[in-house]
Amino acid sequence: MAGPPTIDGSRDALWMATAVAAPETPTLRESTSCDVAIVGAGFTGLNAALRLAEKGASVCVLESRTLGFGASGRSGGQVNLGLNAGPKALIEKFDAKRGERLVHTIARVPDEVFALIRRHQLNCDPVQKGWVQGAVTTGRLEAQRELAKEYAAFGARFDLLDRDALATKSGTQGFVGGLFCPSAGSLQPLSYTRELARVALAQGARIFTDSAIRSLHRDGPRWRLRTEQGEIYCETVLVCTNAYTDGLIDGLAETLVPIRSILAATEPLPEALRQKILPDQVTFVDKRHLILYCRYDRDGRLCIGDHGPMRDAFALSDFDGLKARARRLFPDLAGVRWDFHWGGRVAMTRGGLPFLHVIDRGLIAGMGYNGRGVGMGSVMGQVLADFALGTPESDLSFPVTNPKTFPFHRFHRLGVSASIKWYGLLDRLEMRRGPG
Repeated sequence: MAGPPTIDGSRDALWMATAVAAPETPTLRESTSCDVAIVGAGFTGLNAALRLAEKGASVCVLESRTLGFGASGRSGGQVNLGLNAGPKALIEKFDAKRGERLVHTIARVPDEVFALIRRHQLNCDPVQKGWVQGAVTTGRLEAQRELAKEYAAFGARFDLLDRDALATKSGTQGFVGGLFCPSAGSLQPLSYTRELARVALAQGARIFTDSAIRSLHRDGPRWRLRTEQGEIYCETVLVCTNAYTDGLIDGLAETLVPIRSILAATEPLPEALRQKILPDQVTFVDKRHLILYCRYDRDGRLCIGDHGPMRDAFALSDFDGLKARARRLFPDLAGVRWDFHWGGRVAMTRGGLPFLHVIDRGLIAGMGYNGRGVGMGSVMGQVLADFALGTPESDLSFPVTNPKTFPFHRFHRLGVSASIKWYGLLDRLEMRRGPG
């Protein structure tokens, strides 16, 4: 007897149904050379390719599957400001010079992404109307207040919302207040990916899809990347594989734990309901240990994301908890039809921060976005390009580090599953205690 139907995290995504057409990209079937080879055609790799090509470098991008197969074609598409650590913590971690430069970089992330979209006229449904983060306790609200103060010193605006203002901005109750970041927004992530590829190709970059790398090693002064049917020789390799990092480079996969995020999208909601839920097309994050995040697409579908099971094939029942949380947040969703279900991997790091890492001479990795890949992945790609073009490490807008590996990485599925249960318990206890 056949089991229940499974959800394909890429093919069944809403974005596959609404994205612009992908540019034609061949499979690598030749021996060629370039200045820089990029592994992974997602937000990071394609931003790097575009910047390098604009600066006159010869670039080849190798993607093992199709454009946007990974998180760049499956994510929630929110363009947010901030990392898991605030400005003060980042400065303490990296020292004043590097930390302050990083904070300035982070503060510009949403504006940088939307400026890029405007400059290249990327057809990806951009909406820059702000992001709301709800606080369920006064303790979380105080932490948000401090975060807003820290970022204000670097020119980044966060507005602190009280209970009523949060309800007005989001259309939901049950929060003591929250934050509003007006520079944030959303986009169609698969369209953004395909459009980045289009303009990178127009600038002279070469992009090869269905071209998984079988080996990577030094061949004299250059690197040699071999695929099933071809090979590339280059001076520099940029590794931009994020949550889909495999064993190609010894030890790199152990610096990341891929967790699963699942998303569902409603039918297009009537205008009256859209004026009640997330009016003005703001994006929203229900800030708990296990966050819920949501935004609209261009057709008025409400897209909501949550944590998922630790596997890549999903069953429809895996989305029951997400939809129940969505209805608790927005009771007016009762009876609304859910048209799309999908999901994929999110890369988490031990320190909760992305990393820019020199693996070997001319072999550089940038990844580990901890759920903030649209904005930070885009900017990381530009930083990687600058590094490859010769910008000194001391002048980069993101610090170079040696990421820590996860001990007992082979057991990460068990660890993540246990952590999700623990964080879920903490969230329930927090709600029982009330807002104090």
